[in-house]
Amino acid sequence: MSKRAKIIAKIKEYIRSQVVRELEEASTTYSAGVAPGGPGHYFTPYAFRSKRKKDKEKLKKITRAGGYKPVNESYSSIFMEISKAIKANRPDELDAIRDLGEEYDIGRVLYMARKAPRSLRKAVDDRIKERKQFIKSKKLKELKEGRYHDWRNDESMTPKQKVGRSMREIRDALNELDKTVKMNLKLKTELNMKSEDYWKNTHKALTKISERLVKMANKIGNLKWKI
Repeated sequence: MSKRAKIIAKIKEYIRSQVVRELEEASTTYSAGVAPGGPGHYFTPYAFRSKRKKDKEKLKKITRAGGYKPVNESYSSIFMEISKAIKANRPDELDAIRDLGEEYDIGRVLYMARKAPRSLRKAVDDRIKERKQFIKSKKLKELKEGRYHDWRNDESMTPKQKVGRSMREIRDALNELDKTVKMNLKLKTELNMKSEDYWKNTHKALTKISERLVKMANKIGNLKWKI
Protein backbone atom coordinates (compact mmCIF):
# COMPACT_ATOMS: atom_id res chain seq x y z
CA MET A 1 0.00 0.00 0.00
CA SER A 2 1.39 3.40 -1.00
CA LYS A 3 2.01 6.16 1.53
CA ARG A 4 -0.88 8.20 0.10
CA ALA A 5 -3.23 5.23 0.33
CA LYS A 6 -2.20 4.63 3.95
CA ILE A 7 -2.90 8.27 4.85
CA ILE A 8 -6.34 8.17 3.17
CA ALA A 9 -7.14 4.88 4.92
CA LYS A 10 -6.09 6.37 8.26
CA ILE A 11 -8.29 9.42 7.75
CA LYS A 12 -11.25 7.27 6.70
CA GLU A 13 -10.84 5.10 9.78
CA TYR A 14 -10.72 8.18 11.98
CA ILE A 15 -13.88 9.60 10.40
CA ARG A 16 -15.62 6.24 10.83
CA SER A 17 -14.73 6.13 14.54
CA GLN A 18 -15.91 9.70 15.04
CA VAL A 19 -19.23 9.04 13.30
CA VAL A 20 -19.78 6.00 15.53
CA ARG A 21 -19.01 8.10 18.58
CA GLU A 22 -21.40 10.83 17.47
CA LEU A 23 -24.16 8.26 16.92
CA GLU A 24 -23.55 6.77 20.36
CA GLU A 25 -23.70 10.22 21.98
CA ALA A 26 -26.88 11.06 20.07
CA SER A 27 -28.43 7.76 21.12
CA THR A 28 -27.55 8.42 24.76
CA THR A 29 -28.95 11.93 24.55
CA TYR A 30 -32.27 10.86 23.05
CA SER A 31 -32.61 7.90 25.39
CA ALA A 32 -32.42 10.36 28.26
CA GLY A 33 -35.27 12.35 26.73
CA VAL A 34 -33.07 15.30 25.83
CA ALA A 35 -33.16 16.88 22.38
CA PRO A 36 -29.87 18.13 20.95
CA GLY A 37 -29.43 21.77 21.79
CA GLY A 38 -32.32 21.68 24.28
CA PRO A 39 -32.23 21.96 28.07
CA GLY A 40 -29.88 19.42 29.57
CA HIS A 41 -28.05 18.70 26.32
CA TYR A 42 -24.31 18.63 26.75
CA PHE A 43 -21.69 19.67 24.25
CA THR A 44 -18.02 18.69 24.07
CA PRO A 45 -16.16 20.64 26.79
CA TYR A 46 -13.04 22.63 25.93
CA ALA A 47 -10.16 23.07 28.32
CA PHE A 48 -8.92 26.43 27.01
CA ARG A 49 -10.90 29.47 25.93
CA SER A 50 -8.40 32.37 26.11
CA LYS A 51 -7.11 32.12 22.53
CA ARG A 52 -10.25 30.75 20.95
CA LYS A 53 -12.25 33.94 21.00
CA LYS A 54 -9.51 35.63 18.98
CA ASP A 55 -9.24 32.64 16.64
CA LYS A 56 -13.00 32.56 16.18
CA GLU A 57 -13.11 36.24 15.22
CA LYS A 58 -10.27 35.70 12.75
CA LEU A 59 -12.07 32.74 11.22
CA LYS A 60 -15.32 34.67 10.93
CA LYS A 61 -13.50 37.63 9.38
CA ILE A 62 -11.84 35.47 6.74
CA THR A 63 -15.04 33.62 5.85
CA ARG A 64 -17.17 36.80 5.79
CA ALA A 65 -14.68 38.59 3.57
CA GLY A 66 -14.78 35.77 1.03
CA GLY A 67 -18.56 35.44 1.04
CA TYR A 68 -18.76 32.16 2.92
CA LYS A 69 -21.96 30.17 2.43
CA PRO A 70 -23.03 27.03 4.34
CA VAL A 71 -22.16 23.83 2.49
CA ASN A 72 -24.33 20.76 2.01
CA GLU A 73 -21.55 18.25 1.42
CA SER A 74 -21.25 15.15 3.62
CA TYR A 75 -19.19 15.47 6.80
CA SER A 76 -16.79 12.76 5.63
CA SER A 77 -15.97 14.45 2.31
CA ILE A 78 -15.55 17.82 4.02
CA PHE A 79 -13.28 16.34 6.66
CA MET A 80 -11.23 14.60 3.98
CA GLU A 81 -10.78 17.79 1.96
CA ILE A 82 -9.74 19.78 5.03
CA SER A 83 -7.22 17.12 6.03
CA LYS A 84 -5.69 17.06 2.55
CA ALA A 85 -5.57 20.87 2.29
CA ILE A 86 -3.33 21.20 5.35
CA LYS A 87 -1.66 17.78 5.01
CA ALA A 88 -3.02 16.50 8.31
CA ASN A 89 -3.01 12.76 9.00
CA ARG A 90 -1.84 12.30 12.61
CA PRO A 91 -4.53 11.49 15.22
CA ASP A 92 -3.84 14.70 17.17
CA GLU A 93 -4.18 16.76 13.97
CA LEU A 94 -7.45 15.06 13.05
CA ASP A 95 -8.79 15.59 16.57
CA ALA A 96 -7.88 19.29 16.32
CA ILE A 97 -9.78 19.62 13.02
CA ARG A 98 -12.79 17.94 14.59
CA ASP A 99 -12.64 20.34 17.55
CA LEU A 100 -12.51 23.34 15.22
CA GLY A 101 -15.40 21.98 13.19
CA GLU A 102 -17.53 21.53 16.30
CA GLU A 103 -16.70 24.95 17.68
CA TYR A 104 -16.76 27.14 14.59
CA ASP A 105 -18.93 25.16 12.11
CA ILE A 106 -17.35 22.61 9.77
CA GLY A 107 -18.36 24.67 6.72
CA ARG A 108 -16.34 27.65 7.92
CA VAL A 109 -13.34 25.40 8.56
CA LEU A 110 -13.68 24.00 5.02
CA TYR A 111 -13.84 27.48 3.56
CA MET A 112 -10.72 28.46 5.48
CA ALA A 113 -8.96 25.30 4.24
CA ARG A 114 -9.70 26.40 0.68
CA LYS A 115 -8.91 30.10 1.03
CA ALA A 116 -6.37 30.30 3.87
CA PRO A 117 -4.81 26.85 4.47
CA ARG A 118 -1.77 28.33 6.26
CA SER A 119 -3.96 30.11 8.78
CA LEU A 120 -5.94 26.93 9.34
CA ARG A 121 -2.73 24.94 9.75
CA LYS A 122 -1.67 27.39 12.47
CA ALA A 123 -5.08 27.11 14.16
CA VAL A 124 -4.73 23.31 14.17
CA ASP A 125 -1.21 23.50 15.60
CA ASP A 126 -2.40 25.91 18.31
CA ARG A 127 -5.22 23.55 19.22
CA ILE A 128 -2.77 20.65 19.50
CA LYS A 129 -0.56 22.72 21.82
CA GLU A 130 -3.59 23.57 23.97
CA ARG A 131 -4.51 19.90 24.25
CA LYS A 132 -0.95 18.93 25.23
CA GLN A 133 -0.78 21.73 27.78
CA PHE A 134 -4.07 20.63 29.31
CA ILE A 135 -3.02 16.98 29.48
CA LYS A 136 0.36 17.91 30.98
CA SER A 137 -1.18 20.12 33.67
CA LYS A 138 -3.79 17.46 34.44
CA LYS A 139 -1.16 14.74 34.83
CA LEU A 140 0.99 17.02 37.00
CA LYS A 141 -1.98 17.77 39.25
CA GLU A 142 -2.82 14.08 39.57
CA LEU A 143 0.83 13.30 40.34
CA LYS A 144 0.97 15.93 43.10
CA GLU A 145 -2.31 14.77 44.60
CA GLY A 146 -1.16 11.14 44.54
CA ARG A 147 2.16 12.07 46.14
CA TYR A 148 0.42 13.97 48.94
CA HIS A 149 -2.00 11.15 49.73
CA ASP A 150 0.81 8.60 49.81
CA TRP A 151 2.78 10.85 52.15
CA ARG A 152 -0.24 11.60 54.35
CA ASN A 153 -1.20 7.93 54.67
CA ASP A 154 2.35 6.77 55.38
CA GLU A 155 2.10 5.14 58.81
CA SER A 156 5.85 4.78 59.31
CA MET A 157 5.93 8.29 60.81
CA THR A 158 3.62 10.31 63.01
CA PRO A 159 2.26 13.66 61.71
CA LYS A 160 4.69 15.46 64.04
CA GLN A 161 7.63 13.52 62.57
CA LYS A 162 6.48 14.25 59.02
CA VAL A 163 6.32 18.00 59.64
CA GLY A 164 9.63 17.97 61.53
CA ARG A 165 11.49 16.10 58.79
CA SER A 166 9.98 18.32 56.09
CA MET A 167 11.12 21.47 57.89
CA ARG A 168 14.67 20.10 58.16
CA GLU A 169 14.66 19.38 54.42
CA ILE A 170 13.42 22.92 53.71
CA ARG A 171 16.10 24.37 56.00
CA ASP A 172 18.86 22.43 54.20
CA ALA A 173 17.49 23.44 50.78
CA LEU A 174 17.39 27.10 51.85
CA ASN A 175 20.99 26.86 53.02
CA GLU A 176 22.03 25.67 49.56
CA LEU A 177 19.94 28.42 47.98
CA ASP A 178 21.56 31.02 50.24
CA LYS A 179 25.04 29.82 49.20
CA THR A 180 24.12 30.14 45.52
CA VAL A 181 22.76 33.67 46.00
CA LYS A 182 25.92 34.73 47.89
CA MET A 183 28.15 33.35 45.12
CA ASN A 184 26.29 35.39 42.51
CA LEU A 185 26.37 38.53 44.64
CA LYS A 186 30.12 38.14 45.11
CA LEU A 187 30.60 37.63 41.36
CA LYS A 188 28.52 40.71 40.60
CA THR A 189 30.55 42.82 43.04
CA GLU A 190 33.99 41.60 41.93
CA LEU A 191 33.25 42.05 38.22
CA ASN A 192 31.39 45.34 38.79
CA MET A 193 28.32 44.03 36.99
CA LYS A 194 25.11 46.02 36.70
CA SER A 195 21.58 44.71 36.55
CA GLU A 196 21.37 46.16 33.03
CA ASP A 197 23.93 43.54 31.99
CA TYR A 198 21.57 40.68 32.78
CA TRP A 199 19.60 38.82 30.15
CA LYS A 200 15.94 39.66 29.81
CA ASN A 201 14.98 36.20 31.03
CA THR A 202 17.22 36.67 34.08
CA HIS A 203 15.18 39.73 35.12
CA LYS A 204 11.98 37.72 34.71
CA ALA A 205 13.42 34.85 36.77
CA LEU A 206 14.49 37.21 39.56
CA THR A 207 11.00 38.71 39.72
CA LYS A 208 9.35 35.29 39.88
CA ILE A 209 11.82 34.07 42.51
CA SER A 210 11.14 37.12 44.68
CA GLU A 211 7.38 36.60 44.38
CA ARG A 212 7.65 32.91 45.24
CA LEU A 213 9.84 33.60 48.26
CA VAL A 214 7.26 36.07 49.59
CA LYS A 215 4.47 33.52 49.12
CA MET A 216 6.59 30.82 50.73
CA ALA A 217 7.30 33.06 53.71
CA ASN A 218 3.55 33.50 54.18
CA LYS A 219 3.02 29.74 54.06
CA ILE A 220 5.82 29.14 56.59
CA GLY A 221 4.18 31.76 58.77
CA ASN A 222 0.89 29.83 58.63
CA LEU A 223 2.77 26.71 59.79
CA LYS A 224 4.42 28.62 62.64
CA TRP A 225 1.53 30.65 63.98
CA LYS A 226 -0.99 29.15 66.35
CA ILE A 227 -4.46 28.57 64.93
